[in-house]
Amino acid sequence: MLSTVSTTVTRTIFGSLSKQPLTKFFFNHLADAILLLAPCWILKWKRTYTLIIVWIVALWSFAQILYYPTYRDVMPFSSFLLFENVSSTLIKSIIGAISKKALFMLIMPLLLHAYHLWMRRNDNTFTKPKRHWWAFVASIGAFVVLRFLITTSIYLTNRHNYDNLPDAFSTRYTNLSGRHLNYILHNGVMSYAIYSLVTSIDTGVSDEEQQMADNFIKNSCPLYTDNNYATTIEKPNLIFIMVESLNAWAINLNIDGKPVTPTLNKLAADTASNIVCLNVISQAKNGRSSDGKFMYQTGLLPMLNKSVAMEYSDRNFPSLVKALKQRGYKAVEICGDEPSLWNVEGMSAAYGFDTLFHNPELKTQLEAEDYRFDKVVMDCANNYMKTNKGPVIAQLFTGVMHSPYNYEWELPTWISESREYTLSVRNYLEKTHFFDTQLGNFLENLKQSGIYENSVIVVASDHSEAVDDDPRGRPSLSRDGLDCVLIVINAKTGKAIKGPVGQIDVYPTILDVMGLNNYGWKGFGRSLLRYDVSSVAIDPDEAFGTSSLLPLQQEAWKVSDILIRANKVPGAQ
Repeated sequence: MLSTVSTTVTRTIFGSLSKQPLTKFFFNHLADAILLLAPCWILKWKRTYTLIIVWIVALWSFAQILYYPTYRDVMPFSSFLLFENVSSTLIKSIIGAISKKALFMLIMPLLLHAYHLWMRRNDNTFTKPKRHWWAFVASIGAFVVLRFLITTSIYLTNRHNYDNLPDAFSTRYTNLSGRHLNYILHNGVMSYAIYSLVTSIDTGVSDEEQQMADNFIKNSCPLYTDNNYATTIEKPNLIFIMVESLNAWAINLNIDGKPVTPTLNKLAADTASNIVCLNVISQAKNGRSSDGKFMYQTGLLPMLNKSVAMEYSDRNFPSLVKALKQRGYKAVEICGDEPSLWNVEGMSAAYGFDTLFHNPELKTQLEAEDYRFDKVVMDCANNYMKTNKGPVIAQLFTGVMHSPYNYEWELPTWISESREYTLSVRNYLEKTHFFDTQLGNFLENLKQSGIYENSVIVVASDHSEAVDDDPRGRPSLSRDGLDCVLIVINAKTGKAIKGPVGQIDVYPTILDVMGLNNYGWKGFGRSLLRYDVSSVAIDPDEAFGTSSLLPLQQEAWKVSDILIRANKVPGAQ
């Protein structure tokens, strides 16, 4: 009887939560407010505490408004502690992302702060407030009860998704699943804060998790060892150009009748000798550019709630570099970023590079004309390739196309004079055009020195970039215009790949092209030369396309997380 009454009351009060998002959000925010303000019942300086909380919430919201347009997610708490990433590049991006909407978030706490100071100056009486411990405990209890009622109501209205009530709680509170934003929308900010705190404690990998990973690798990962798709070049150099924020919609785009990317257009059109896919879906997460590099080098997926580069650079990763060094290759990485930015220096060593050219070596050139970032990187690579005869694996990381895009490009062309698209898009395309020009010069220099025909050259986006939040202000090929680019030059056989495919599919494709299938780790992706990949999981819950591979692609996220934490990737040396 009691159970029936309880169920009826719960259904009556919260039964529509799952169908009425605004109602659910109201009770989520109510629970958050109750827990945040609970200390007011026991603190002496209640106004000061309240003011601190208001400022923390305002600044957190301010940061999220700046963060979301780029990452399409909430900035995790762990990212606020990445002080090593503070650099001129980051500062420019933050300044460029500030909008009126973001500044508005600071007006209310400023007004409240001013009112607080005025009240203190005019309040000549002060009585020591009483501490109400019972109310403090009751507030915490109210938070727990609200969370229980909300989740129970969702279970009652969606019980087909859960085995039982405990399963509903476990599913909602112990798994980040896809985006951080989804966790907050479902459970509120304070639940997310508690989850983040608990998961920040490294408890290792359980035997059950390790067994799950072992079974997945044994039953679901490719085991082929043939090199039937390898280029006919004997011991080719591998020149991997990772391009900052290169969107597929920029290729074959004309502005006032003139091509923005003539070099990339020509490469993308040559599907007789190049592997071309303009529908690579970004799978980069909190590590952003470093995640793109991580997937391309290791065939592993990034972590959902942490940056691999910042927290796990001490792991023993498999990599393209290590696979090639087994065959006597030299390995160089050329990146103009500061060594601490996304832990460039630490991850370069983890991948196995012998030499790293970055900001200290290139600082003089970059400071003189930092907007020529890509030219500096490619000139350095060209000089290295000429003086270090192969075989060589050279990884280049460009930077010109990094945000922000709200200021005029230093070398304006006809693109800036055009009235097509928005100002941000035109500035982005100016940068893209500059990169394309430098790429053309770089490839021409390789041809003149005889290196081009003896090299496999990969051009791949590190991730995509929104550029402009208004989709009407930018061109788009598919989805929301955020597709990445993959072009592999001098493959044995060219191929036009429709996709969608994931960034994780690049690693096994390069193993195929370079004839490296004797290497023990094939990665979690699928070679685009062997499989007709037409789906991608951008996290365990969100996917694009349809294929029989999709369940494995989704499960691979959890398995990759386990392997990174356990430091037990098969084939890593």
